[in-house]
Amino acid sequence: MEDKKRDLIPIAAIAIFLVIIIILCAVRLKSRGKEGTQEPSPVESVEMTESAGVETQGQETEEDREEKEEETASSTVADGETGEESTLENELPHGKEKTTASRKDAAAGRTISGNDPFAAAEGVNKTNEEMLMEMSGYWEQGNQEAVDDLANLAWYRKMSDSIKDDNTFYYYGERNAAGQPEGTGIACYADNAYYYGEWVNGKREGSGKWMHYYVYYDDDVTSDRAYSLHMYAGDWADDMPNGEGQEHYDLDMSKATKNDRYLQNVIGTFQDGLYSGEMYLTTLDPAGRQEEWNGIAEEGIWSPYGAATNKKEVPVCRDVANDDNYLWLMVKNNKERGIEELMP
Repeated sequence: MEDKKRDLIPIAAIAIFLVIIIILCAVRLKSRGKEGTQEPSPVESVEMTESAGVETQGQETEEDREEKEEETASSTVADGETGEESTLENELPHGKEKTTASRKDAAAGRTISGNDPFAAAEGVNKTNEEMLMEMSGYWEQGNQEAVDDLANLAWYRKMSDSIKDDNTFYYYGERNAAGQPEGTGIACYADNAYYYGEWVNGKREGSGKWMHYYVYYDDDVTSDRAYSLHMYAGDWADDMPNGEGQEHYDLDMSKATKNDRYLQNVIGTFQDGLYSGEMYLTTLDPAGRQEEWNGIAEEGIWSPYGAATNKKEVPVCRDVANDDNYLWLMVKNNKERGIEELMP
């Protein structure tokens, strides 16, 4: 009997050892299972090129290099007959480009001359309807000076600043049976812009005037402050300038950039905001000298008066007083020329 007990001892020890090994393996497998189901930690997404595995942002392409060379090149063009160089003094000026910076940041503690731009509006208890009705009355009378004065008041600017996108506007005026603007009415848009004129089915259509009053904040150190007003008056269709009209800028030439020529007026035919037809332009230089120009455009593309130069520039507008003097434009920029602030 004792011999049998002695024989069972090593068997029991082996069995216990195997049980321990099985338990340890089970624990380890369970631990691995938990590790495999953990959520991956978030990582910042970076756009990469397929070939080099580097960020595409800031990578210079051949087209970028060509544009830099064109921008930094001297504004001269070789004379084909004499081999001499003649300076291109009359480059076609740009107007004020569309910007949404002011409407995004105006409420974020920005100041004008160190002051809250809307401080004076606190004690004024006029509704948007009352303000637009007041402005509409002066506009109907043709009192543009009074309209300008109202648009620059703090409470009018605050009304406009409360609009946060391009598809929203405040309206006062006639409406159709569906409640849409139709007939004559006034609208206030974001970024200190207004329209007064005719409407059809909720869109600007007929005769009307659009005006954008510029406001410059203390922290804006990049904008060209020579501009104070941008305006279009004339025919409208489908909510855009279409037909005969005039684009105009009010300019403070005491704040103009040195040596720059500024677009002042463009009179002619417009198609969806683009210059399209025979156009008459006036420009101003920092000395206040006005020059007059004629040109022909089709759907935002100027028709050149001559062949392109070796610098890829073409003469697009001719001096009214001097047939040998032109405004020049880079070929690559001769597209979508029009009222930039009104185009999508």
